[in-house]
Amino acid sequence: MKQYTEIPDTSDSDYWQIKVTEGQLRSQTFIPRDKALHHRLKTQAWAAIQAAQPRRRRNSKE
Repeated sequence: MKQYTEIPDTSDSDYWQIKVTEGQLRSQTFIPRDKALHHRLKTQAWAAIQAAQPRRRRNSKE
C-alpha cells in the first residue's frame, strides 16, 4: 500500500472503497479502507488548518 501524507481524492481505489446503498434512492458512499490511517490523516489536516488560522479564530464554530 502507498504511504499517504494527506487524504487522497476519491478516485484512489487503494485508499477508498465504495459502499452502495439500495433503496428508493440508490447512493454510493466512499469509505476509507484503513480507518486508523484515515483518522490520523484527518487529525493532521485539522491541526494544519488550525495552525493557519489567526489565534483568535482557532477552534471557532462560526
